[in-house]
Amino acid sequence: MTMIQYLSAFRLYGADVLFLALGVSACTSLLKKTLLKNCAKKAYVFLPFALGIAFYAVYRAIATLSPAPFTTELAATAEGGFACGCAATLYYVVYEQFFRSRGNLPPVAELLAGIVPEEKLAEAAKTLTEGGAKKSEEELLRFVTETLSRYADPPLTRTELALYTKTIAEFLETTR
Repeated sequence: MTMIQYLSAFRLYGADVLFLALGVSACTSLLKKTLLKNCAKKAYVFLPFALGIAFYAVYRAIATLSPAPFTTELAATAEGGFACGCAATLYYVVYEQFFRSRGNLPPVAELLAGIVPEEKLAEAAKTLTEGGAKKSEEELLRFVTETLSRYADPPLTRTELALYTKTIAEFLETTR
């Protein structure tokens, strides 16, 4: 998607939802790095929506000075909260696509992003790039297998390890 498409998607939401979504996005990011860092990655998909509903319910309760958002107006609260979650997810996608910089990581880091934890990504990419530079094809396969076994979290199955090893080794050979 282009930046214009993202901006037109943001037009769907009101100012209150967009402002709350900033808080939801920041809170989601903070929770992912602290309390929920050991949580399954799939749970992170639902986190902005759960937080969006909670933030929106509290906001509506304060704005109306009544408990109605938690009782009689549950459908409107869920709808507004879901909109907050959608906008927070859009903020995250825009950030990842247009603003986030992974620094000067070697290109192989993109292949490692799904199997190596973020905090070890730079180290693993550097190890593979530098260590695999002057190896024969057989040595490179062995080296990549050992390196992936060491850095992958959660550990890969034999089949996954073989597939990733072949892909990464071929990538390293073509980028020498």
